[in-house]
Amino acid sequence: MKIKFLPYQPHCFAFGGFEVQMLSTLQALRESGIDATTLDVWERDSSFDVLHCWGLGVANYENVFWGKKAGKKVVLTALLPYYETILEKAKHYLSLGVYKARLFKEMLQVIDKVVVVNELQADVCIRHFGVPASKLEVIPNVVQHLYFKTAGHTGSLFTQHYQVSDFILTSGNVCSRKNQLNLALAAVKAGVNLVIIGKIMEGEEKYGETLEKVVQENANITWIKGLAPGSEVLVDAYAACSAFALPSYIEQQPISLLEAAIMRKPLLISDKAFARQKYYKNALLVNPGSIDAIAKGLHQVLNGSSKYLVPSQLLQEVKPQHVAQAYAAVYNSL
Repeated sequence: MKIKFLPYQPHCFAFGGFEVQMLSTLQALRESGIDATTLDVWERDSSFDVLHCWGLGVANYENVFWGKKAGKKVVLTALLPYYETILEKAKHYLSLGVYKARLFKEMLQVIDKVVVVNELQADVCIRHFGVPASKLEVIPNVVQHLYFKTAGHTGSLFTQHYQVSDFILTSGNVCSRKNQLNLALAAVKAGVNLVIIGKIMEGEEKYGETLEKVVQENANITWIKGLAPGSEVLVDAYAACSAFALPSYIEQQPISLLEAAIMRKPLLISDKAFARQKYYKNALLVNPGSIDAIAKGLHQVLNGSSKYLVPSQLLQEVKPQHVAQAYAAVYNSL
């Protein structure tokens, strides 16, 4: 069986956690002996069996239907909103009649299997898009092997190179959604060290400029503008930190939190729906819109760190071999 991966958009235009996830899953499948490769859109050879689209949205709408017309089985890995408020739900149901959600629902009806990252997302698929449970599979994000081999990472290389210790870590593209600015202001208020790892996301330059000003004015904040995903120095940063914080406004299943949990770091997360999935059990939840709440939370995770650790047994499911086996089972069921 031959599998072809198709991204939602060219990676040169936007590259974040979802794209890292796609490539990490592809690597895990190859390591498990699955014949999975990227789809070359200029190639006319259609001798493959499964089209695996990444991302539920209008950019994949025609791809899904062309794949079905060509006789391919179609799998789609989706990241969905949690529809936490009445307004979000109302907009969704309005959109079902006249806009994007209608297109999404049409796609989901013809796709052979829909993969989501947790049970909360599966419930959204069933409740809000009418996808039958028989079409759904829950497979978490994959975390690279390096994070499970903690013996080789003490954090000393990172602390020596960047001259920082006893710090809170956050990583990911810098953007208003991930809320690094409030986290930085909370770190200033709390008087704790903060390390931000991430480059400014396209279109978020003004947000980045505001964050830069806060960083320049406060010596307790260090901003490292991008480290390669899964690199030795990034893993060493996780090993060196005292806790990990991600007070985002919107997320689905952030890989950075999984990575920190595997490295046995206490977690501080926004009090939002995504934080209530089992892989973040015991995390401290705070109001992402309140600098005071985040500042108080930073002290809590530093002073009571053992209370905010994710149970190790829950994280076995995000190992590359487990994720690869789960996707292989999906393909073989088609």
